[in-house]
Amino acid sequence: MKHIIKNVVGYVRISSDSQKDNTSIAEQKKRIQAYCTSQEWKLKEIFVDEAKSGSKIDERIEYSKMLDFARDKENVIDAIIVIKSDRIHRHLKNLLIMIEDDLQPHGIAFISVSENFDTSLPQGMLTLQMLGSFAEFERNLINERTRSGRIVTARSGKYAGGKIPYGYILADGKFEINEHEAKIVREMFQIYAEGKSYGYIAKYISSLQKQSGSDSGSCDANKTWSRTSICYILRNSSYTGLLSYDGKKEKNQIQVKASIPAIVSKQLFNKVQALREQKRKTST
Repeated sequence: MKHIIKNVVGYVRISSDSQKDNTSIAEQKKRIQAYCTSQEWKLKEIFVDEAKSGSKIDERIEYSKMLDFARDKENVIDAIIVIKSDRIHRHLKNLLIMIEDDLQPHGIAFISVSENFDTSLPQGMLTLQMLGSFAEFERNLINERTRSGRIVTARSGKYAGGKIPYGYILADGKFEINEHEAKIVREMFQIYAEGKSYGYIAKYISSLQKQSGSDSGSCDANKTWSRTSICYILRNSSYTGLLSYDGKKEKNQIQVKASIPAIVSKQLFNKVQALREQKRKTST
């Protein structure tokens, strides 16, 4: 049985990332006020988060204030009202957590004007879950299309995201060699192949760049290399012309041969890898 609703608070939000899918603050307030009037509810307060992302709860100050106000027994709030559920949470999981953890223990209902449901009724919870499930499905579909697009881009030998290796620049989505940086990369490989350590190379290259940079005014003069950064370059197969793409979400480990101009020969790269492995075994 539906509990009696007398006092409510409203919540209004517009997004920071896009305005085209948002209803203005004034319009959201107007619709909430009109709905409360039609139901003969007392609208005690409307909390407004302007230009805030729906996924970043910690940045929505008014959202937190609204929950505190609603849960304060002295305010006697029976429901929170919005014009659409995505104004308060974009993801079904977060919306359900709020309802089950923050509202239901205090006897507070969640009401959406445009979606016409009220969580004080079982039908309302069912409607909420159904709407949220469809929204989640749509978002997952969009994400899958985006991931597929990045994979196709990577397989075609074009930049699909991630850090651009030192020694390269991007031009029209494709990698081109930065000759100044490429010369330094070649020198790193050659010095290591001659038996020098990561630490030696880091100090040598840093010193070399400071000396040459101070004469030419290059920004490289301020760059300091570390053992880790040298190691990262020496193990990067991109320098042989083998483009690798391993997206954080996809984890597909795509490798496309001859899709990026080579800076070092495969022979030199393989020699360096063999020396690295030999030193690793020796140190263990």
